[in-house]
Amino acid sequence: MSDPWNIHSLSSGTLELHCLPGIGGRLWDVQFDGQSLFFQNTDLIDSAVDLDALSDLPTRSPQFGFPLWGGEKTWIAPDSDWPNGAPYPVLDSGPYETSDPGPDRLRMTSSVCPSSNLQIEREIFLTSETSFSIHHRVTNLGASDRYTGNWSVLMLNRPTTIGLESNPGGDIIPVFGDASGMTRQTGAFHLFDCKKPQEFKSGTHNTTGRVFIRLETPSGSVTLICTTPRPADKDSFAHGHEFEVFNSVNYDYCEAEWHSPARMLAPKESLTYHQNFDVRREADILSDPKTTLIDLELLSCMS
Repeated sequence: MSDPWNIHSLSSGTLELHCLPGIGGRLWDVQFDGQSLFFQNTDLIDSAVDLDALSDLPTRSPQFGFPLWGGEKTWIAPDSDWPNGAPYPVLDSGPYETSDPGPDRLRMTSSVCPSSNLQIEREIFLTSETSFSIHHRVTNLGASDRYTGNWSVLMLNRPTTIGLESNPGGDIIPVFGDASGMTRQTGAFHLFDCKKPQEFKSGTHNTTGRVFIRLETPSGSVTLICTTPRPADKDSFAHGHEFEVFNSVNYDYCEAEWHSPARMLAPKESLTYHQNFDVRREADILSDPKTTLIDLELLSCMS
């Protein structure tokens, strides 16, 4: 059996994407100018992966009954359908088959989950020296209809600030934990200050389809901008909103979580979701003539 910890890397020079097909088809890390942006759980690196004994792995977060590997992955929404409150092991921790490998792209496909009868396909590719995309596809290979949505969960190093423009007058929606002092609203901007270990999860409506993530690295701040399809009036979401933020009390990370519209999938039907990411120094954003006044105002609020 091949080593599940083998890394497949894509590089443009300035930007490096490190993929981990052997454990949930993850985007394991994004490095920009040599700085790591994603969280990896060092307590689990090089651990043996037994899908029938995942709860035996060491954890500092016993409130969650599944391994917190790190990186970015596709989960299946809603989480209320998860068996025993944990993501489907085959999809989250199992090996993905790789295809179309190249210097700038990789496709990773899971086995069919025996519990949900779903299969996930993830395609990750560089689109420029400072940008990349992730395409998520979930397919129902069961014999009956199934309600589902793609759910991209990105584990980020702290300290991090996350901001987006939402509906005027819209609320930041508590999910669990204590978000006091960690979230704020400034006009139409919703801001999440993930700088300290205080557990909370909150959701909001990503009405423009753009999220700004400001990460502090040893060589200065880096801004990760994610653009997704703007939601339509007819769209519904498995958790009631398009975007969520989780902040950990036990590990030094936070999560940015995107939801595709959810719907009932007929047998052999698929649901796709696309994310486009730009990785930039804040000085480059501020000096770019294409940067809008709204983006400048949002960055100012996040500083």
